[in-house]
Amino acid sequence: MPGIVETSSTPPGPARTAYAACAVVGLGGLFAGVTGPLLSTFVPPLVRDALGDHRTAIGAVMAIDNVLLLLLVPWAGAASDRASARGRGRLPMVLAGFGLAAAGMAIFPWSARFGIGGLIVAIVVLYTGVNLQRSPFQALVADVVPSRSRSLATASVTFQMCVGAIVFLMLGRMLGMQPAFLIAAVTVLGIAAAFAIGLREPPAAGPQAAATTFRSLLEAGWAAARGVVPGMRAIFIASLLLQLTFQTFATWYALHGTERFGVRPEDVTIGFIAWAVGGVAGALPAGAIGVRFGRRTAMLLGFAAMAGCLLALDRVTSPAAATPLLALASASWTLPTVNAYPLFVEPIPRARRGVLAALFLLCLALGGAIGDPLNGSLFDLFGSYRPLFRMMAAYTALAFVSVLFVPRGAGEADTGPDGAPPAV
Repeated sequence: MPGIVETSSTPPGPARTAYAACAVVGLGGLFAGVTGPLLSTFVPPLVRDALGDHRTAIGAVMAIDNVLLLLLVPWAGAASDRASARGRGRLPMVLAGFGLAAAGMAIFPWSARFGIGGLIVAIVVLYTGVNLQRSPFQALVADVVPSRSRSLATASVTFQMCVGAIVFLMLGRMLGMQPAFLIAAVTVLGIAAAFAIGLREPPAAGPQAAATTFRSLLEAGWAAARGVVPGMRAIFIASLLLQLTFQTFATWYALHGTERFGVRPEDVTIGFIAWAVGGVAGALPAGAIGVRFGRRTAMLLGFAAMAGCLLALDRVTSPAAATPLLALASASWTLPTVNAYPLFVEPIPRARRGVLAALFLLCLALGGAIGDPLNGSLFDLFGSYRPLFRMMAAYTALAFVSVLFVPRGAGEADTGPDGAPPAV
């Protein structure tokens, strides 16, 4: 039958079906791994080449992504709730986002031939696709994966994202921009085809979601701030601090490493590779730990281990000594990364998952947005990049404390208002 993966002549068991669902939705992480690193690597230089050294203008063009994120993520979340309530499902919006992103990836390498106007058109098409699918995809994960398996699903997303990032960074380095972007566009279309063939959404959520509007996002944010749902405010704070910690490393480690160890920037890249490898190694075990011991416990374990690694990194004396600790810190990072969203989404009824998924994503975006200026101010205060890992350890410790305020049992598997049937 269309939309069902046939694995044998007999119906698959629940566990087998859940694993298949996790594998398919994990391709959404592969989409992020395919697109994100290539965009971070090649978009800024192309914009600079088109505009020259006009840094304000470069910053304005690069801000298009953030503007589209702020506009499309909440709109798409509310729209996907309406579509789900009316029986159309969220999947068409996800597929539309994949299609636009694939088109943008395909045209982007040649867009600069038409000047800055052509480049801006390609950026708008590309980032519209990327941001259109974000919140519907997050809600779709909860819709199509049974509650008990959602940590495994987000583990699959994280695992495939890290693998995709490593592979496509290598392709970009070996083949150059144009072939890498074309391969990425074809890969994104393949992911869209796998979603269209392999995922089957449950029946409509019900008429109560038909009135979902953009205002729902503000109402949900206010409810979360007031602590209406037990643990939601704490998990928002922990997720923001988790993203802040990652942003600190991603933005500032190269400067920290060159200053502290006295090496070339090229020699510091081994640290980024170690972080990616740690993410690949830790993602799937992090999901299994969340299933076996609980999501809250897994997050606390991850934050504690991560803080220990970061404090140890503050004491090392060479990039070589830092490499295994960075991989271990990244593997620890996957524990809260993989289990935060399943814990957050568990108490949310399907009718509101699009709006609340948008709020969760905006919280992560806020963590990234405040990270760079906050850390820059702290480095100015210290007059050095040396405190990098101590700052990251402080953010991690605060996140650990925040998770302690999540009541025991809140957000754990099978405690939510409804469950999702098998999807694949």
